[in-house]
Amino acid sequence: MDYRPRGWLAALPVLMLLAGSYALHWRLIGHHIPVGALIAWVVMSGSTTAQCVMSWCHRPVTLPSAPGEVVVVVPCYNEDPALLARVLESLRWQTRRPDHVVVVDDASDQADYRPLMHRYPEVTWLRHWENRGKKHAQATAWRQVPTADYIITMDSDSEVEHRGVEEILRPFSDPRVTGVAGVEMARNWSKNILTLAIAARSLAFQLFAMSSQSVARAVLICPGAFSAYPAWLLRRCEDAYLNERFCGQPCRLGDDTMLTFLALMHGRVIQQPTAFSFPVYPEKLKHHLRQWVRWMRASTIRQLWRLRYLPLTSYGWWYTVWQIGTFTAGVAVTLLIAVAWPASASLAVASLAGLFGWPLILAVRLATIRRSDQTRWDTMRGIALMPLAALWYLLVLRQIRFWGMLTCDRQSWNTRANIEVSA
Repeated sequence: MDYRPRGWLAALPVLMLLAGSYALHWRLIGHHIPVGALIAWVVMSGSTTAQCVMSWCHRPVTLPSAPGEVVVVVPCYNEDPALLARVLESLRWQTRRPDHVVVVDDASDQADYRPLMHRYPEVTWLRHWENRGKKHAQATAWRQVPTADYIITMDSDSEVEHRGVEEILRPFSDPRVTGVAGVEMARNWSKNILTLAIAARSLAFQLFAMSSQSVARAVLICPGAFSAYPAWLLRRCEDAYLNERFCGQPCRLGDDTMLTFLALMHGRVIQQPTAFSFPVYPEKLKHHLRQWVRWMRASTIRQLWRLRYLPLTSYGWWYTVWQIGTFTAGVAVTLLIAVAWPASASLAVASLAGLFGWPLILAVRLATIRRSDQTRWDTMRGIALMPLAALWYLLVLRQIRFWGMLTCDRQSWNTRANIEVSA
């Protein structure tokens, strides 16, 4: 894996943004722009362009990897043993090997990990005899090493690039940093049309939104696939993490966003774009949809927490407001097109142009990543599917987001009843 900032490419998406915004408003309202529309145009175009520039200004931390004792925690529930073996093998060959690796089997009933215990004797293996959820599995793991200085959280299907541990610890040379997000890139990128589309969209999102947030030292999501935190933070916040409640119900979902939220409350959270992991993405439509429902339920609660607890002057608070505003505006435009049709035909055309153009603006960020086992053709196929992924979001995933918002008090995991993806 190789990350190259290629800052000179920033001119292309910025010009595309400005030209597209100008063309959209020219077509809709011509020369005479009402003051309200002009203000909205300036705010939306300006904030989006600013994020684009910030994402291209982001650079990896090159300070020496922070010294200290490191534990990697790997919660596991009904994971394919072959995928877990890949994770452990990747940790075995790190340029900076972790001092401890702790795997916690959260009462799996569809997989047997005993053969792996013999293959990886350096790993500490623990088991819950009843399913308590990912949060409790993580806490069981980090309690096992009370002397650790840093805790790396990983998913049980996420291999780590051989320099991953070394790279993700570099930002902690700055004591103000309380969370570091790695970059996840689907291992099964080219498996089928579904993995191609969501893998390209996910990577572009990370390299745009999360990279721009990192410039402000306020990343909002440290991926569960591969992230790191100072151990003192997780010990201090363990009770709040494990006993989070919403509408009187325990919150089992959103472990990654909750850890990120707690890190934001105590310091800076940044992305290290040279720390790569390779999780396995859903390969079947049902798995993908169930995963999306889970994410939307968790993100609804997390947005409320950010608005309530983050400082009003923080970048994270304002980004959350912007995120909610753009989502609301998108829904409003869709309703306006439907209600005012056919008078809204020009608005529909302009919206479709934006729907298909925006993913291509994001896709330019993929030029910063080079993966040794992936051809340019694989990358281009993923990019070509990104506009279709945007259409999929508009027609299907946005409706599921509403369902997730309405049912956010339902905190069942709703996946992993069986082994859903195999090596």
